[in-house]
This record gives sequence, structure tokens and C-alpha cells, in this order.
Amino acid sequence: MPTQHLGKDEQLLVQIQPKGLKHVDAAAIEALYQQEPNRMILGTTPYLWLYYFGKKFYDPAKIQQRINKMKHKIAVKVADVGADSTKARKIRARINNRISRLEKKKKEGNFLMQVGEPPAIYDSTLMAQTIDQINIYLNSKGYFNHQATYQKKVKKDKLVYITLLLQENDPYRYSELNYRIPDKDILQLVRSAQDHSLLKPGEIYDEDVLTLERDRLYELLKNNGYYDFARAYIEFEVDTTYAGHTAQLRTIIQNPEEDSTHHVYSINKVYFKTDNDRFGVARDTLTYNNIKYISYDLRYSPKVLDKKVDIYPGQRYSQLRTSTTQRKLADLDVFQFNNVLYNKVKDPSDSLNTYKLNAFINAIPSKKYQETAELGLNFTERQPGPFSSLNLRIRNIFGGAENLDFGLHGGFEGQISLSDPNQTSYIKQYGADVALTVPTILLPFGGRNVLVPHYPRTRIIASFDNVNRDEYKRTNYQLNLDYIWQRGRSPLQAPTLQYIFSPVNLSIVQANITEGFRQNLIKYSQGSLSLLESFKSAFLSYMAFNVIYNTNDFNQTRNARYMRTQLEVGGLSKELGLNIRLGNLQTFQYAKINPDFRRYIPLGNQQFFVYRINAGVASPLFNTDVLPYDKYFFAGGASSVRAWQSRRLGPGSYATEDLVIEGDQLVRKRDYSIEQPGEVLLEGSAEYRFNIFSFLNGALFVDAGNVWWLKKDEAKPGADFAFNRFYKELAVGTGFGIRFDLSVVVLRFDLATKVYDPAGVNGNKFVLDNFKFSEFFTRNNQSSLNIGIGYPF
Repeated sequence: MPTQHLGKDEQLLVQIQPKGLKHVDAAAIEALYQQEPNRMILGTTPYLWLYYFGKKFYDPAKIQQRINKMKHKIAVKVADVGADSTKARKIRARINNRISRLEKKKKEGNFLMQVGEPPAIYDSTLMAQTIDQINIYLNSKGYFNHQATYQKKVKKDKLVYITLLLQENDPYRYSELNYRIPDKDILQLVRSAQDHSLLKPGEIYDEDVLTLERDRLYELLKNNGYYDFARAYIEFEVDTTYAGHTAQLRTIIQNPEEDSTHHVYSINKVYFKTDNDRFGVARDTLTYNNIKYISYDLRYSPKVLDKKVDIYPGQRYSQLRTSTTQRKLADLDVFQFNNVLYNKVKDPSDSLNTYKLNAFINAIPSKKYQETAELGLNFTERQPGPFSSLNLRIRNIFGGAENLDFGLHGGFEGQISLSDPNQTSYIKQYGADVALTVPTILLPFGGRNVLVPHYPRTRIIASFDNVNRDEYKRTNYQLNLDYIWQRGRSPLQAPTLQYIFSPVNLSIVQANITEGFRQNLIKYSQGSLSLLESFKSAFLSYMAFNVIYNTNDFNQTRNARYMRTQLEVGGLSKELGLNIRLGNLQTFQYAKINPDFRRYIPLGNQQFFVYRINAGVASPLFNTDVLPYDKYFFAGGASSVRAWQSRRLGPGSYATEDLVIEGDQLVRKRDYSIEQPGEVLLEGSAEYRFNIFSFLNGALFVDAGNVWWLKKDEAKPGADFAFNRFYKELAVGTGFGIRFDLSVVVLRFDLATKVYDPAGVNGNKFVLDNFKFSEFFTRNNQSSLNIGIGYPF
């Protein structure tokens, strides 16, 4: 029982539920609770139980004895080293770290106690404070006539359930907006930007919006020359006594106490320093486009840096241009740190008393060479697969802020053997690449001024990849040219839109397949030979365009949306009159589009509902019949429909079967050994994510999807896409996930099982009854364990 450890007059708080809210977000109210209830799951309190269980092994007196011993140990060891202050400092630092951990353990309990929850003993004083905080919050949102009380229910004599009875009533709205600004120039500037005001007549009074409006006015003035201006000069005066449920708001911008007006500053000179100081050594100065570049050895082209600087002599001071300059310089990835400082110009001979600033741009170079190494382990087809990569970056290699990257990678990955489905063969993969990134758009006729405000980059990549498995060897040589640029909602916000245009993508694929694998491809193609044709050596040329919209962060904690659309067209050179052929290499002509939408919805208390819809169509063009194998769609796996093995779902309701001998009979069996490519993809996933404790998160998920062929094939009934039945052919799986969020990486374990199999044997499509938990860790066709790095979407 969760109450067995309570005192005679103690009660356990297990629930606080707000009721009556119509407009205010309930999650905002939950954040105001002055006492958090113990979490209950299926009528039990597992976190409280874990706390009490850990408390059995908790002895603060013994911990204090260890702390005292540590402190004595410091004194003895420091005395032993005598006058050696360096050794003494290291000893103190090392042992004090241990003492800090012990003091935390004494204060917060052992690991089990920290993972669990201490008992939330109901405190009526804290509940009254909660109501006070709710009153303050609702008033700040304009609900001055609200009502807030609570109702307490006690079950089983000890369990307290609190219901917050909240009634917002009518909010106060702005009836009149005016200004009191004695500085006429500032008044004119504010009125000229009035259309951008966040305050509108008829809108509900909201103190959070007032804070944003103060920020807007502050930025408006700071971006128009008012270098000395401070937020403290901006005030709001509110009068709610004029009429019922109305508020008159006056925006006040005060003059400085020591002066009658605020002063506008302009830029006098701009200095750009590109290296570390060497005391006593004079720098050289080079002037380009009115900016003075000072350095001991100018290693960066002024022509390139000039495109990243928004501050010039003669301009009014602007905080915005200051920030965009810093962001553009940081985006180059050749400077470790950069800032912009201003000094006021004091010129006694200036009879007009003008106000000027000298700007100093300081950029500290990053290391020219940066090496990174990565070691990891994938877990696919019940086999561990180690992988590694080595990368070298050379910064500013040609003096124009260009970065050159070299990479080597290799690894092993388990995959079901086509020759024996009960065995796992290791795929050996290795490769290398070299990439040059230039911070401008490179075009035959120039291009340095193209898309300058949008952080443009040109990337040229040459790569080599080799895949070696029992059935085939496949080598890919590739050359790519990418133009990349991005945009944000505002110049000071992180980019939310990224565009990648790839006009040149050339690839030579050399494939060598075994005779046994060739016969398998012929068998599974069932007369069309499409799979066999896709595996031939080939020369590929295609153009691609990607648009990515993303408002989320790395940890996926925002109320956000993600949308990626990829468009690819291959083999158009022939239609343009360039019939490029290399020996006997096969060529392909095709088009492919793949939109992918994701939605992230916070539910409060580290809970999220997220979903994804991923679709695509790929088709051969100009009377050709086959796609390159890498351009087909596949379903199933750790980031797709997780109950199916990787690339083994589909097509449609068609089931690949094989003849096997059982006893003395030849029978047909479902064959999951072959990958199932398709020309149409439709899949979706939904997850409820929640925190279990600390860095451990959980997820409940449902996946659905499939792939299909565009054309009907009599040899594969149900494999083609048809609008009147595709929704009946969406495979469904469900499961539970455990995620270790280690800040820099998320380690994911997803356990999934099939619910609906559109290609079920003998018409048995609902297959959830076949689930056995013990089979998660064995090779089977009902359930799957997926281990991955990062979230599935």
C-alpha cells in the first residue's frame, strides 16, 4: 500500500486536476503547482514504491562518516606534499569531487531514491499558495474577474485527489491604445512601425504580449541608431476603470534623466581583425569596400568576408546588422569566436556635436585542422554490427573561407542470407569521400552576389562506396554539386527553411552478383526481370531539389513541425540531346518525389504526442521500365513500420512464397528473405512519448504503411497501387520503446509486433494473437526488436 509509511495525520497527494478552463492552456496551470502529486499508474504508485525500497539501503549517518574520512584524507595528503601547491590543489580538487557526490547522495538519497519519488504529503498551505499563483497568472492573462477554488476528496482515508475549480469569466480587452513619448523623433519612428505592433484594439490584455511589445520597441530603436537606449525607458500604463471589461493602455517612452532627447549614432569607421593579438607587434592594414582589415598575416580573402559583413561607415548603428554579421561569420566555420564592439568617437573639433561610433569586428580563427573519429554498433537481424569513421577537416584551405573534408568509413551489418533464411550474413561496407564547401554560389558566370542574405554555400562531393555481401558486390563512384541556402523567420532566429539544389549528380555503379543470387532475382521477379535489371552495372545522372522546413530543436522538445520534400529527375541528358553512355553501362530515366511531414506536440510534464506521414512516388520515364535499385522505396525497419524487418514489407497484399519440403511433402511457405522494393510509398507513425525518470524515456507507438508497384502484374496479384483498396493494404504494427536520452545522443530500443498483415497467410490478416513476448529476442516473423541511434522521426 502506498500509504503504509504515512504518519497518523498524514495524507498522500496523488492527483491535481484543473477543470473549467476554456481558453487558458491547462499545461500553463500545471506549471504553477506548489506541490507535485505522486504519479499513479493503474491505481499504484510505482515511483513511490521505488523510493521506499531504496530508502531501506539509505543510511545518512554512514554517508557523513565517509565525508568526514574524505576531509581528513585531504588534510593528511596535503600535509604530505608540503609546499608543493600544485599537487595540493590537485588533491583537493579530486577528493572534493568525491565529497560533493557524497553530499548529494546524503541530501537526495541513493540512486533508487532519486529515480523514485518521495511521498507528496498533502499540505493545505502549499495548496493555498498554488491558488495564489493561479490567481496571479489568470490576472496576467486579462481574466481579472476569474474565480479559482479547489475541492478536496480523500479516498481510502489517505489518498488525496484535488480538483481545481477554475472559471475564467469574460476577459478584459483593449479599448484604446495611445502613446506618451516626449521625444518627437522617437514618436515618429514608433508610429511609422505601428502596423507591426503586437497590441491591437479588441485584443485580450496579456502581460506576456506586453513583454514582447516592449522587446519589439526596444529592437526598433536599437536598429535605428539609438545605441544608448535601454528597455527601462519603456513603460506601460493600464487603466481598467473606464468601462466594464475594457483596458486603456498607454505606451510610455521616457527621455534620459540627464538629457532632453535620445541620440542617434552613426558608424564612423569599421575595423576587422582576423587573428590573435601579438603584444608589441604591429599589424598591417588593408582597406576593402571602406572596411579596414587589420592582421599580421591576412589569410582570409576580404572579397569573401565582405559578403558576410553588414556594418559599413555612414550607416546608422543597428543591433540587427551587428547580430547578422556575427551569425554570418559563425556560419563560415573558420572562426572559433567572433564579436562586434563599438567605441564612441570623441572629437573636440566637432562643432555640430554629431554622435559617431567606431566598430571593431574581432574574429578568432579556429584550428586549421580538425580530426574526428566515431565508433558505433548497429543491431540488425539479431546480430551486432560495428562501424567506424574517420574525418579530417582543413579550414580556409584556399584563403576564401573554403573548407575541405576527407572521410573514411567502414563497418559490418547483419542481414538475412538469401541462400539460407535461418542464417545471417554480414554485409561489409567501406568507402571514402572528399568534399569542398565554398561560402558563395559558384556559377560559370560569377555568382558571388547570389543569395548573399541567405547564407549560401556551394558543396562539391566525390565519394566511393563498396558493399560486399555473400550474394553480390556493389561499388558506387559518385560526383555531386550542391547549392545550399537557408532562411529563418527573422534574421536573428535559427533558419527554419533550407534549400538544396543539386544540378549535377553523376554516379557509376558496378555490380557483380553470384549465379545463385541471379537465379533468386529471376524467381522473385516472376517474369518481369525488373529486380535483375536494377542490379546491373549502370551510369546514373540526375538532378535533385530538396526543401526542408523545421522548427524543432535537437532534442525534439518544441511545439514544432517538420516538412521535407525531395524531387529528383534522372536521365534527362538524353532528352536534351546529350546521349551520355559509358561503355556497356546501363542508363536510367526516371522521376521521384518524396514528401515527409512530422508534427511534435508537447502535452506538458515531459510528455509529447508526435506523428509522421511519409509518402512517395517513383516512376520510370520515356518508355523505360526499370528504376535504379537505390531509387525504389522500401518499408519496414527501425525508422519505418517497426514490426516488420528492414525492407521486407510489401508490396501491397502480395506475399512472396517459396516451396519447401516438410517431411515428404512439398508445401508453400511465406518467404521473408527477399527485400521488397516498390514505386509507391505510404506510411505513417504516431507516438506517445513520456519521461520515466531522469534520462530514461518511454514511448507507445503505432505504425502503418506499405509499398506498391504502379503497374498491375498478373504474376503478383495485389502488388499494384489502387485507390479503391490501398487503405485495406496498410500494414499495422504497435509496440513500446525505451529511449536513453544522454544529451549528446539518444539510444533507442523499440519492441514492435504485427497487428494487421495485409498479406496474411490463408486470409489470416489480424495477427496480434500470434504475439509472444519471449520471441522478441529470437528470430521470428511476428515481432521485432529495433535498436537505433536517435528518434525514429
